[in-house]
Amino acid sequence: MSKLKIGFYSLYETDTKDSFVGTLLITDSYGIPLEFKCTHSVKATAIQRALYGERLQPYIGIELCGVPLMKSVINVPDFLFVNAPYLLSMRTKVNTAVVLINKAEQKDEEQKTGETSEGKIILAHEYNTFEPVEISYNPDFPKDVKNTSESVKTVFENFDLTEPFERMKKSVEILGKTDQKFK
Repeated sequence: MSKLKIGFYSLYETDTKDSFVGTLLITDSYGIPLEFKCTHSVKATAIQRALYGERLQPYIGIELCGVPLMKSVINVPDFLFVNAPYLLSMRTKVNTAVVLINKAEQKDEEQKTGETSEGKIILAHEYNTFEPVEISYNPDFPKDVKNTSESVKTVFENFDLTEPFERMKKSVEILGKTDQKFK
């Protein structure tokens, strides 16, 4: 278990609200960074915005940022957490299980680990150290659930799996303040 490599990928809108930065953090099973990569800001032209419409952000997030970042890492993750539903489609482009993770909506005081009616899995920390999370997989890859769910549960006992996204966002904010390429 200690040799697991966990990936966290997200696409962040820059402060200028007209471009995006893709970020990929690879950690060990305790959340310690092994590798961090990010793209320079990707800015769509007015024509691209018109032509792509609502598909622009998924296109930038998967094709222009996510896949190239995954191809560039030295530490290939055993599974990749993402924080936006459209990023589950990245699974069709990479050979790594992609897992959507978000904080779970509180339904009762003592939320238990289990599957919801929508096929999502709720993970509750054994000692309530971390807030419960909700995970789901790309439905076109049912083996991903079988192959990774036990490892995901074990890693969740070690650290809050939503917290690395906060670290990555803060890193993008710092880069945006110090380097024009990230604005």
